[in-house]
Amino acid sequence: MPQPEILWDAWGVPHVYAENDADAFRGLGWGQARAHGRLLAKLYALARGEAAAVWGEKYAESDRFIRRFGIPSFASAWIERQDPGTLEAIESFVAGVNAAFAAHPGALDDEARSLLPITVNDVFAHVGRVYLVYLTQLGQRPAGEAYNDLLPYSTILPDVQAMGTGIAGSNAWALSKTRTASGRGMLLANPHLYWGDFHTFFEAHLVTPNTSVYGVAQVGWPVLRYGFNRHLGWAHTVNTLKGWDAFELKLEGDGYVLDGEVTPFETHEETLRIGEREETLVVRRTAHGPVVIDEEHRKVAVRCVGFQVTSMSGLFAQYWAMANARTHAEFEAALGRASNPMFNVLYADREGRAASYFTGFVPRRAGGTWTDWAGTLRGDDSALIWNETHAFDELPRVVDPPSGFVQNANNPPWLTTLPAALTKSDFPAYLAPWLVTPREGRSLKMLAALEGVSLDDVVRCTFDTTSETAERLLPDLLTAASTSDSDVVREAARVLGAWDRRYAEESVGADLFARWLVLMAPSRDLGNIAAEGWTWNDPTSTPRGLADPDRAVRCLKRAAASLFAETRTLERRWGDVTRARRGAREVPGHGHLDPFGVFRVSGFTRSGDGRFDVAFGTTYVAAVEFADPVRAKVLLAYGNSSQPDSPHNGDQLSLFARGEMRDALLTREDVEAKLAEREVL
Repeated sequence: MPQPEILWDAWGVPHVYAENDADAFRGLGWGQARAHGRLLAKLYALARGEAAAVWGEKYAESDRFIRRFGIPSFASAWIERQDPGTLEAIESFVAGVNAAFAAHPGALDDEARSLLPITVNDVFAHVGRVYLVYLTQLGQRPAGEAYNDLLPYSTILPDVQAMGTGIAGSNAWALSKTRTASGRGMLLANPHLYWGDFHTFFEAHLVTPNTSVYGVAQVGWPVLRYGFNRHLGWAHTVNTLKGWDAFELKLEGDGYVLDGEVTPFETHEETLRIGEREETLVVRRTAHGPVVIDEEHRKVAVRCVGFQVTSMSGLFAQYWAMANARTHAEFEAALGRASNPMFNVLYADREGRAASYFTGFVPRRAGGTWTDWAGTLRGDDSALIWNETHAFDELPRVVDPPSGFVQNANNPPWLTTLPAALTKSDFPAYLAPWLVTPREGRSLKMLAALEGVSLDDVVRCTFDTTSETAERLLPDLLTAASTSDSDVVREAARVLGAWDRRYAEESVGADLFARWLVLMAPSRDLGNIAAEGWTWNDPTSTPRGLADPDRAVRCLKRAAASLFAETRTLERRWGDVTRARRGAREVPGHGHLDPFGVFRVSGFTRSGDGRFDVAFGTTYVAAVEFADPVRAKVLLAYGNSSQPDSPHNGDQLSLFARGEMRDALLTREDVEAKLAEREVL
């Protein structure tokens, strides 16, 4: 039997050619170890709850959290529930990782090398840790601020700088044959995640006799999370799924009160190494789940889907079934395995079909609304402890709507398309909130304006930097400012009046508007400041106008004064304010977060020189037309390697800055023409 081989192309993408699934997975593991060796080892150490032993005190709280939640033992139990074929595939992935580290010892530094060998348990623990963070920090927004108080990012993601609200990300579109020029389906995958840590994507192409699937895995994952083959493809966005609860325990004696009875904690001790010292960690569990806040006079337990209720044991098999599907029926059957705890799934295929699925483990709750279950719950009432989740067939889906498109920008499923295809009252009130952001409004507005859509149209819209919020609020602001007797206000109004209402490199006025909006709407809720609130009859243009023009002018004066004091000008280009950096490479920044209503998402952290660096937002982008043959444009903004000495660390930043994409290399002939390196495994 021929040995599996990897053809590395000029952008550092591995094209794995294998005679069977196990060898394809081995190639994927090998590729990740070469491109992200140091990151990969660190992520697995964090999932073990052993990072502090190697890197010290900074990681101690993360290790305590992982041990308290029981992630390593959860992983062991998950492994025992795997079918033989899936377990063989994951074992092959791990074998590929370890073999690559042996063949390329320079992929690791001495600290990371001390963590070898990587084990199957590491992979399952890592993916469990990822879902724990996503479920508790992203999917349940807008209630997330309360949970961030309980589980701050410094605890669970010590290498990630928290950016506050508005971070949940991703855009995705699927267009059917009635909307496209070719009469074939089209897909846009555009996840927005942090530029680092376990959010990092790895682009790869896996070819076996049964499939040729192209997409991205998150580093440390043994499967592609976003992908397409010759027949169909899928994209994810984080959905508004409240999959966990925090319970404030009523303490009494050595236990906690539940339904009027004192119940003892289940406890055991673990040894935690922090550098050269050791500490004993007492781990407690309750009827709700693990205790994650464990103080003398306060203890908080959590219950999380996928861990305490409903198994995600079939997750990897489900993703591989999605990758191998050839028809809509086969793909929907793969989704119906219902092993993925969260995510919207948007789908398109060569038959011209388009669909959107709200998937995941939604707790079957005792009534109430979304907001009724926000925040910390009483821990002394067992009626609040849910034990079941809704079935796949009970969750929202939209398939082949008359509009010819479905979309999601991290919003609830109610406005997946226009006109709306779902009625919120048909589903439990607690399933998802009402939440329509300006970014979703921009998404819907662009799609509604497109007919006979081409692949170039999709690429152009992907990099759109128009501020939907400015379109709705700026006219009233300029009108109010025109009557001011303040020179500062009049000059600010002149700058904003000339602004192109975009967050692009050359945009002058974008910084001033951003500062004004932060002062005007500190809660980020435009409904609090708009003259006209959001309406079902006009979902793409509301909220709009200003309810308090006088306050708006006062905020404009403050924003202009602060900007001038810092920079001695009101006319800075957005590309001089922001930048994207990776390794030694640097390019001007583009885009912004909600509430600015920009489809091209970028989130920033302030650097030491006062500029703002992209830390979040556009990562992997795939625009796919399911023609014969398939056409696909792709981009991985920060490049396909995080290794310090790799030429692919940041080599796509220039494309990212220009809003350009690469042709995906889908045939062996095309790959050979762009070949950089060949490895036989």
